Amino acid sequence: MWLIVVNAQSGKGKAGKLSNQLSTLMQKDHQIYKVINTDSAADTKRLVEQELETNKYQYLVAVGGDGLVNLCLQYVACKPIALTVIPAGTGNDFARAVGTYQKSLPDIYHAIKSSNADKIDLGKISGSFGEHWYVQVLSTGFDALVNSLANRIKWPKGRLKYTLGTLLTLARFKPITYEVEIDGKQLTISAMLLSIANGQTYGGGMRICPDASNSDGYFDVFIVKPVSRMVLLTIFPKVFFGKHIPHPRIEILKAKQVRLDAKTFAHADGEYVSELPISISNEPKALSTWLMK
Repeated sequence: MWLIVVNAQSGKGKAGKLSNQLSTLMQKDHQIYKVINTDSAADTKRLVEQELETNKYQYLVAVGGDGLVNLCLQYVACKPIALTVIPAGTGNDFARAVGTYQKSLPDIYHAIKSSNADKIDLGKISGSFGEHWYVQVLSTGFDALVNSLANRIKWPKGRLKYTLGTLLTLARFKPITYEVEIDGKQLTISAMLLSIANGQTYGGGMRICPDASNSDGYFDVFIVKPVSRMVLLTIFPKVFFGKHIPHPRIEILKAKQVRLDAKTFAHADGEYVSELPISISNEPKALSTWLMK
């Protein structure tokens, strides 16, 4: 049985149209499904949790963007239900990671029907707030501030709002001192940016860690050491294309367990999570999904 979760606000009505197309395909195939389509994230959370407690669903299809994927992820991580996305958002980084970004809706639907789901790793964040799952990138420092500001910008859309957020954040940003524990090793790091990547992209296709893998059991810990605002401005646009690496002020470490403490906050999959300190663990094969490369 299928649970289709729709972000009614996503893509200026695009999500609703795609959901209707998916429902038509399912009706023709006599599939059993239920649609959750609300204007409220709180209502969506409540209804998703309520439906999944019945244990009658095998598939969850998110029709929207990364925010909706992250919402659904909290209820399917380490559970026997497979998650995929029909992209209709601004960023669509999960769709890029699993290969649905440039697939047609019929192709996605038939791939789910005709093949078994794969398994990929997730990041589990723990802190005073409890636990939170993510699938792509956890960001702190400069990029988290950019993300927070970009989320409040209504126009322009897509990559342009992240570029604008970068310029506005740059003027007042200073390096942050982090107390970091990486697989048991204690470090004090001064950095402009520190991200924990399970996937390669965030922010609408920005290739922050081009070599990161969601299937190797490790995070890429991405660190930009203190640089001038001008140098940071030259680095950040290159992230869109993964051309910022190598750079003498960038370091990438591999880790399974990370603890971060600093006077800043964390975003994961584009969503605010918590003030630091937090702990992050790589949870291998914690999500069932389809890799449609």
